[in-house]
Amino acid sequence: MHSVDVIRVMHNPTKKIRVAGYARVSTSDEHQDSSYRLQIQELENDIKSNSSYEFIGIFKDKKSAATTNRRQEFNTMIELALMGEIDIILTKSITRFARNLIDTISIVRQLKINNVEVIFQKENISSLDSSIEMLLSILAMHAEEEIRNISENTLWSIKKKRRAGGNFTTNIYGYRIKDDVWTIIDVEAKVVRIIFDMYINNKTYKEIINRLFQMKVKTPRGANRWSLGTLERMLQNEKYAGHMSLGKTYMRNGISIRSNRLEVENNTIKHHHEPIISPDTFNLAMQIRRERTKNTTDSYIPFSKRVTSYYQFVYSVKNENFLRYVLEKPKGKYEIPTLYCYDANNKNRIMITIKNLFLILNDALYRLSESVDAVTKAITSLLNTSLKSCEHQLETSNEKISLLNTKIDLLNAKRNFPSFIKHLRNFSGYENIDDFKKLVQGVDILEDGNIKIKLALLQSGLLNVSLLESSITLRVGNGNKDVVFFVFV
Repeated sequence: MHSVDVIRVMHNPTKKIRVAGYARVSTSDEHQDSSYRLQIQELENDIKSNSSYEFIGIFKDKKSAATTNRRQEFNTMIELALMGEIDIILTKSITRFARNLIDTISIVRQLKINNVEVIFQKENISSLDSSIEMLLSILAMHAEEEIRNISENTLWSIKKKRRAGGNFTTNIYGYRIKDDVWTIIDVEAKVVRIIFDMYINNKTYKEIINRLFQMKVKTPRGANRWSLGTLERMLQNEKYAGHMSLGKTYMRNGISIRSNRLEVENNTIKHHHEPIISPDTFNLAMQIRRERTKNTTDSYIPFSKRVTSYYQFVYSVKNENFLRYVLEKPKGKYEIPTLYCYDANNKNRIMITIKNLFLILNDALYRLSESVDAVTKAITSLLNTSLKSCEHQLETSNEKISLLNTKIDLLNAKRNFPSFIKHLRNFSGYENIDDFKKLVQGVDILEDGNIKIKLALLQSGLLNVSLLESSITLRVGNGNKDVVFFVFV
């Protein structure tokens, strides 16, 4: 049998090989912090110790994700590699690179086609090795099985602790927990009882929040004003009734959803500790909540279905908040589609009608379309200048990841630019928010009431250059108002 030598890709000997590392821990568990930091430090040392390597940086993800599509830094790294900005990716092992066989083989093949090498240190193999396909299949399948075993063992140990009456909570408002001993904090417990009492007496969240604010009661994190989310979590927490439940959330299509299957799965320990409220009060609160809400686990409504197309489109700089869509009905006679928001203290209402928003956007885009050749020239010059500046900084900077991310955004903008200009050149006025989003990324209402329009070409703030300043007279209330607007790229 003849031996086969691996012929590796020959890099330019006068140019250093651009190498990036990738580190990941599979969960956000604090116990994995040391492993995470150690991965990063070892990868950086390994790359910097090789005189033929140019250190690009360490891409790192610290969250659980069964597939790669939720790992932001991983996806950025792969995109950079496919664009020719990385020659080698160094990672600790297959289990640190991808969580399933399909991802591993698919991405490695894609990188190989683009002359990018992946080196797995633990397995001591490279994606350029002739036997990589077979080895990856065997090792990745083994890794998947190992992960399943770890998960099953972890779940088994949790269930065993649960059956023994063990504690899984270390911090909760109303209690001090030390060595599995729950001690009620009287001052906080009084607040918990007020919240439950108001709720079961049909008070709204807003009324409860206002009452706590008037009483000057601080939130569990020390803020002055309670949030709706904090109240909802408290009212659903069985621990205030003295119970302890496990497995209160489950995943559906990658989304964490609160479970209503606790009794079915026998995951609740009754009378686990001293209650702050009675079980009857808690059960009544849960019953009222079920009657108030339609968004139960049995009729789950995806997030995209629960928000309008105006979600996070208009932002108030003064209130530091996005405006929400509502149909206002003055005196019940007619409807006015409106966007509004309040500040953190539920004051200083900022609003704009959809009609006025569309008038501003249409006027701005009309003006841009009338001088589309000049706009094309200006944006082209900005993109080219920014790319040259980015390239220059990459040659001298030691921290390259942020610069490479900027380069990706600029190159993507340059690639999408012809389509953007085509939409602008053919612009004849829009009447639908989704049509506006072809050209506009978002709108800021500035502190002086003027409007900043951000074009949908680059990430907000990357260039932040004004292309147009103009004004428009709008009908606001019972009078007219001149509004100045700026268009930024």
